[in-house]
Parts: sequence; structure tokens; C-alpha cells
Amino acid sequence: MNTQLHKKIILSICILFLFEVEAAITCSSGSFSKKGFQKDGENLVYSSDGISVVINKNTGMVTQISGADTSLSLEGVVVDAGLDEKYLFEQLGYKSLDSLATYELPLLWLKRKELPDYAVTSITAQTDGFTVAIGIEDYTVTYHYRISNQALSVDASLSTSSKEPVLVNGVAFLVRGIEGYSLSDTTFEFPGSTPDGRIPFSDSSHYRATVSDYSAPVVQIADASHYHNILFVNEVEKWTSGCYFDEAERPCAAFLSAAEGYISADSPMEIGTLYLPLPKTGEDAYASVSGFWSALGYHTPENSAADTLSAVYSGHPYGTMDTGYFNQLTLGEYAQSLQDIADMGFSAVWLLPVFQHTGDNVYEPIDQGLIDARYGGLEEARAYIEEAHAQNIKVLFDFVPHGPRPVYPFAKEHEDWVSKDQNGNNRIEWECVSFDYNHPEYYDYTIDLAKYYAETIDLDGARIDCSMGGLPNYFSAAGLRASASGLQGGVNIVKAIREGFAAGGKTPLLLPENFHPSPAYASCTDVFYDMPLYRCMYSLNHAGLSDAEYVSRLAHFLSVEQAVSVAGQKKLRFLGNHDTVTWTFDAERAQTLYGTGRAKALWMAIGWIDGVLYIYQGDEDPAAYHLEGENLTDFFTQLLSAKESFLPQDYATRYLDTQTPVFAFYRYDTESGDARLVLINLSDTTQSYSLSEGEDSVLAAIGDYSLADGALSLSPYAGVILQAEVTP
Repeated sequence: MNTQLHKKIILSICILFLFEVEAAITCSSGSFSKKGFQKDGENLVYSSDGISVVINKNTGMVTQISGADTSLSLEGVVVDAGLDEKYLFEQLGYKSLDSLATYELPLLWLKRKELPDYAVTSITAQTDGFTVAIGIEDYTVTYHYRISNQALSVDASLSTSSKEPVLVNGVAFLVRGIEGYSLSDTTFEFPGSTPDGRIPFSDSSHYRATVSDYSAPVVQIADASHYHNILFVNEVEKWTSGCYFDEAERPCAAFLSAAEGYISADSPMEIGTLYLPLPKTGEDAYASVSGFWSALGYHTPENSAADTLSAVYSGHPYGTMDTGYFNQLTLGEYAQSLQDIADMGFSAVWLLPVFQHTGDNVYEPIDQGLIDARYGGLEEARAYIEEAHAQNIKVLFDFVPHGPRPVYPFAKEHEDWVSKDQNGNNRIEWECVSFDYNHPEYYDYTIDLAKYYAETIDLDGARIDCSMGGLPNYFSAAGLRASASGLQGGVNIVKAIREGFAAGGKTPLLLPENFHPSPAYASCTDVFYDMPLYRCMYSLNHAGLSDAEYVSRLAHFLSVEQAVSVAGQKKLRFLGNHDTVTWTFDAERAQTLYGTGRAKALWMAIGWIDGVLYIYQGDEDPAAYHLEGENLTDFFTQLLSAKESFLPQDYATRYLDTQTPVFAFYRYDTESGDARLVLINLSDTTQSYSLSEGEDSVLAAIGDYSLADGALSLSPYAGVILQAEVTP
């Protein structure tokens, strides 16, 4: 070999060796790729789009996120998973999810445990961020961090080297040790969910989490000078959101996903996405959340009849659920009430299920392809809808996707649609089989069902029972994990019904019964079923608050709910439904629960804000159903007439904190500046409200009032709508 050539080869090998050493620096627990990072002692720094992220290369934890003028310092994000009846990193107590009902959330049982020994196997820059792989025993948790929209996001993948399937039962994202807050004056809240309002950390104890009642996608931690929003979205299953503090009295947040399914060497599991946006100096604490959802692609339906809907009346030809369905009318006979419903101003009727069903339980369908003969069958259903349309009322059927009792032919013929437990047994809920909403054949059946009624009897839309999903199916379709029959299944069944109405020539109009304010539902939901608002008003009523405190808390809830919702999302507002008058909460009508005066004031409040007012059969005339209470037919007529005349549906809403028992808000056109001021007295004593210049023209009123010297005096439980000349 030529000597010069030999020297060149040796030199090249040396250079290559040095390059490899420089490119992959080995630490005590693993390695990281230098490309894309800056090295700062024990830390790595990743920068993109004006955001810098500090990663401790020994722990694999992100410890700081910094922008132009704000930052977030923390101990780190830990993903823990329930495996083989314990949590891998021992941060939570194990609780099986098998017993959870559809509407229940997983238990967040935090443990005061140090992290066990684990290995940081790699830290690697990617084209869209960086990954951190952490290994413990036979498992690897891979964190994928990305930077976009002035936020750091992280999603996780759980994998194992085991060739045998391993059961996953719950996966938690823990945001640990948030720095810069004094526990004595720091609060948290779950905007748009309950418990409502700001909750002091000092009200709880170490590692004792306060959790939301629904799958809250936003948690805010704040003190008097600054705040941080933490967002979490899982499009597959429901989750529990919680806040707590650690031994060092640092705030922490947790999100526990009801993930169920198996992993193996060739089958990892992807779980949810956590978002850590940086606040903008001087910006309202929730100002950016709605825009953040938009940037992520969440939006309201592009094809929707929601704008035609201002008020919904829910009823059934046999009468009300809380009076035992004693009316026993056919749909043709029940159609005689449509004139009264139209005269009150309702634009739609939601009929509780009229499909063939068991006994008196209308929510136990036998076959949804048949209108029950007790109600006159298909022909009387068609006649009812024809009469409703003559009164300019849309008709929604209540679809019940969970399935019939197992003894009925439809369940037996479609047993492959039924979710199975780990032993292959049919899942049963509410004495009925739990269909897997993700099953492709069931999806197609549901499309055809909605299309059939749209084409055959001109049905306008649907309320969808239990659309938060079904029970886990451990024998689900390929590519789906057991818990995908939950939230993802709920979304799918709504999409199927939506597709069916569109195929039947209808612009969809759907009210899915989904309580969880996940943005994942937004694109298929015309009107969000605002159970969180109902729950807020209910809990406030039982909290022993003064009237002024009640008003302040209600206004705050509505304000932040609006701020964190997907832009343009319409909401169904109610003081009760067929569930709340029978088996949930106090199982009472609004007049009984709140008293007639306060109930009327609350109906004005939720009827005159943005959204769709909804009442349940009997609320307008209790005596017709042997119930206690005042006849409110004239009241609802006045309320809806004022809503129609002076409060256009596309007018925005801004809530005021009056520090008094007067609930106040503006409704206004964002383009023209045309505005209304709405004032409602939520107390049993006369209240005075000082008006601004030009706000002395009363457009509508329910109850007594007087105007003098720039002040409006409102009698107990009275409400007014005034012209406002100044754009709020």
C-alpha cells in the first residue's frame, strides 16, 4: 500500500472516531445526540421558534421553558402507567378501571414516593422537537416534545421488550414541582368544568389531589401576579384532571387517562398530549386558550343547522319520566301540544326515545329501526313531524346507541358488536349490552339508521344518549385499544349519526349527551350538552353563599367557560332534564330546587346569554303532570319573545362582576357595535344598578322595575334588557 495513502486512511479513521465521540456523548444513564442541542453543564438546551427548553440530561426531565418575557420552571413531567396491578414509577396507587361506569372517571390516588431507579436511554433531537427515552425494568416510556404556538407539548409512547402481552390500566401525566409560587396565596381552577371557581392549594394536604368532575382539558395555576395554564387532550379515552402540592409546597398538576389495553414488544401504546403554553405578559389569563384550540385544528362543524336553534323543548307522548309516563298518548295525539310549544317560542322538540323499547323504560331500546306501536308507529311519527314543521319546529329523536338487553334478538344477532371483558364475556351496563361504538359494522348500521329516518319521515336531527362512549372492549377492532370504545367511540357514534343525516339530505343538528368539555368532540357536535353549567349552578345553590357571591361565581364560571371553549361552540343551557328530575343530584324540578322566583330568574339568565335554552316537559305547567309549582307558560313566552326580538344568536357575550345580587352581561355585535345590557336580580330583595350614559332605554322586562337618576331599580327576581350605546 502507498505510504501516503496509508497515512490518509489512518487520519480519516481518527477524524471519524473523534466526530462520533463528539456526536454522541455518553452520560451515566444513556446517551444523547449533540445535534440540535446546546450543552450547559448537566443540562441540554433546545431552542426553536423563540422558545428555549432546558433538559437535565441525567434525569431526562424538562426543568425550564423560556420565551421572550416569561418562563416556567418545574421539577419535570413524569408519565406513569398502571402495569401488572401497580404503577411503574410508583407515583400512583393502583386502581383497576374495569368497574368504571361510562360516566365515571379514573381515581387519582397519588403516592408520596420518590422515583425509583431508571435509566435515561436517549435524548435525541428530531425535526419537530426532541425525544427522551426512559427505561425501567422491561419498559420504556418515550417522551416526544414539540414546540409550536408558543407552547411546549409532550406526548408519550409506552413500550415493552416483553413478547407476552402486558395489561395497561391507566396512564398518568404528572406536572411536578412548579416553581415560583407561594402556596399560601396560590389557587387553581378547572375552567369550564366543576368544581367551579378558584380553589386555594392551602385547602388540601400534601399529595391530596382535588379533581374535576369531568375530563377538564384546562387547569390553571395562579397567584396575584402571574399564572400558568396546563392543557391536556386525549382523543381516545376520558381522563381525570387534578391539582395538588408536594413536600416542598410546590404546585403540581395531574392528568390520569383511563387507558386500557395491552402492549407487547411489537405493540406500543400512544397516550394523550400535554401542553405547556407560556403566558403572554399583560394578557388575560384565558385569552389565548380558544385560539390555541383553533391552532391545533379543533373547530365547530362546517355543515350545521345550529344557527336555526334558539330554544329546545324536551318531551314524550306518554308524559314525564318523574311522573311514570301516565299520559299514554300516541304521537298523533301528542302533536296537539305542538301549537302551545310553538306559541311559547321553542324552535325544536327533542322527543325522548320513541323506538321499540322494554316496559316503561324508554332508554332500553329493543330495535331502533322501529317506532314503538304504543306511540302509533312510523305513520304517526311522520304525522307528528309534519305538524311540527307546519309550526316551524324542528324535531329531534333521542337515539340510544348502547344497545338492548341481551335477551332480545337485536343483541343476539349482533353479538360481535358487543364490547367484551378480558374473559370474552359481553359487557353489560344499565341492564343492556354495551355496543362498541367503534365497530365498523355498527358504525355503518348507525349511518343507515339516521339516514332512514331523515329520508322516510323527514326527521331533522338527534339528541344522542350516552355519547361519551361505551365500556372497554378488550376484543376490539385491529388498531384500537380496549378503552377506545370510550371517548373515541363516543365521537365515532356522533360522526356516524351526523353522516347519516347528511346522507338523508339534512343539514345535521345534533345534541350529543357528552359532559366532558374535550375539544375532540367539537367538530361533530352542533350544541354542547352543558351539564357542567347545570352542575355549577346546583353546587352554588348548596354552598350557602350570599346572593352576591352566587352571582359573582356564576359570572366567573360562564366567563372562563366561554374563554376556554372551541371558538363558536354553541351550548345547551338548562336547569334540569329527565335525569336530574329522576335519579341524579336531588332528583327535583327547578321550582322545587331553587324556589319559583329564583328558578325564573335563573331561566332568564341562561336563556338570555348566548346558547340554546332547554326545558323539560312539565317545567312550563307542572299541574298538567301532577307536579308542584306555578304555571310558567306565560313566563317562557315572554322570555323567548325577548330573546328572539332583542338578542340575536350571533351576538357575543361579556359578563360583568357586579359585586351585587344583580347578574349582568352585555350581548353585542362585534362588527357593528350594537349592544344590549341585560340585568337580572337573583335575590328576593329589590336591587339598584347604576347605568352608564345611554343605557336607559328598556327593550324588554320580566317583573317590575323603575328608572330614576341613572339607576335601575329591580324588584325581586326581575330581569330587563336595555339598549346599550357603548360597545363593551
